[in-house]
This record gives sequence, C-alpha cells and structure tokens, in this order.
Amino acid sequence: MNRYENITIIDADVGEDDKKALLERIESQITKRNGTLLAFDDWGMRKLAYEIRKKKQGQYVRTDFCGTGEIVDAIEQMLRHDQRVLRFMTVRMEENVDPEALQAGSEEEAGEQESAAETAEPETASAETGAPAAETEESTPASQEEES
Repeated sequence: MNRYENITIIDADVGEDDKKALLERIESQITKRNGTLLAFDDWGMRKLAYEIRKKKQGQYVRTDFCGTGEIVDAIEQMLRHDQRVLRFMTVRMEENVDPEALQAGSEEEAGEQESAAETAEPETASAETGAPAAETEESTPASQEEES
C-alpha cells in the first residue's frame, strides 16, 4: 500500500452538513476499497490565491490515507463530478507502507502533542516569574564593574 494525501477545497457557501456528507463519501470510498483512513484535517475557511468559479474563499480539508491507485482514481472521479468541490489534489507521500504502523505512530504523536501542550503551560508560567531573575543577573555584572 502507498500513503496518499489529498487536499480538497470546498465551496465556501456549502453548509456544514454538506461538508460532512462529502467527507463521509470520501471515507466510504477509502474503506470500500480496503484502504486505511489515517486522518481528516480541517484547515477551515481560507482566502484563495485567485478566484475559482467567482469564489474568493474556500474550505480546505486534508485527507491522509493508505491504499492503492484504485482508491485515488475513485476519490478523484467522485470529486471531479461534485459541484461543491472547487479544486483538489492528491499526492503520493510514501510507497510500500504499513498502515497499522502509521496509525500507531499517529496515535503516539497525538499523545506527545497533548503532553507537550500540558508541559508548555508551566514553562510559560515559570518564564514569566523568571523575568526578575534575569534582571538580577544583569545587575550582578554591573555591580562587579563598579567594584573594579
């Protein structure tokens, strides 16, 4: 199996229900053809670099999955004929990957990000309280210069 990443730009006028329906169709195409969905990453509403079908904004969604070229063909054909989709692009990220290892790695990575976020909060608090300590360090060399 290969690992693929698909970026889809959905029309900004499409409601949340239609967006969810579209994402469910993508997921069903992946699972129906024995693929593995790794992640849906909603980037939200963004301004387009240029107008597409007279639209200036679009909803960006990244899909990370493992599968064969058959899955990519099915997803792209579905997106090509869907009026809610402004643009899409699919890129092969890696060849001959183990989907189970990638899922386990993404779960560990998510856990690391959560723990990093938890430890970052106390560090910022100590950095704020550490500011006076930095002032005392600066005053120490100045007091040494006065003694000389």
